[in-house]
Amino acid sequence: MNEKNDVQKLTDKEAREHLKLQLAEYVESQPGSTQSFHRWMKRLEAAAAGLIAAAFITALYLSFAWKSIDPILIPTAWFAFAAGAGPLVVLIGIDAITLKAFPPIILPGKAQKFVTGSGAVWSEIGSIVAGLALTAFWSLFAYATLSQNWLLLKPMISFLGIVMGFGMAASLLVGMISTTYKKLSRTH
Repeated sequence: MNEKNDVQKLTDKEAREHLKLQLAEYVESQPGSTQSFHRWMKRLEAAAAGLIAAAFITALYLSFAWKSIDPILIPTAWFAFAAGAGPLVVLIGIDAITLKAFPPIILPGKAQKFVTGSGAVWSEIGSIVAGLALTAFWSLFAYATLSQNWLLLKPMISFLGIVMGFGMAASLLVGMISTTYKKLSRTH
């Protein structure tokens, strides 16, 4: 079983290296102005990732320092951390649209499929919209929490509860179906 995991990791690593090579070759084939814009976007994306890390560290610190601070700052900091992912998603989307290629940067995790042309542009327009919506929702949640505006908080809490409930139910259902399928496929 350990050999299978090592082979899988090697395969993932090879896939990531292949993706990096595809991206590098594609960027090299672009005009100089596009290459320059991509370099600047990579710097901005790194800065946005740094802001996410800083927001996480701040929220974590405030969570541990709860006795010496105003307790309302703790959920506000965590909501601000959640909102911090939106700008990174928007920047990656702008970079991908300019390059007409996705992914414009290689993020940790599972290697993705390299897509160019209009397919990359349209999917990243959707990502930008989702990133803006994500930022707006969590920023509004942080503001409503900090200001203790219950007129805003009540519907947002209800909405979040409903979404989480459906998400957990869907996850459970998918897990049950997957387990059943695996058991049935082994018996036949």
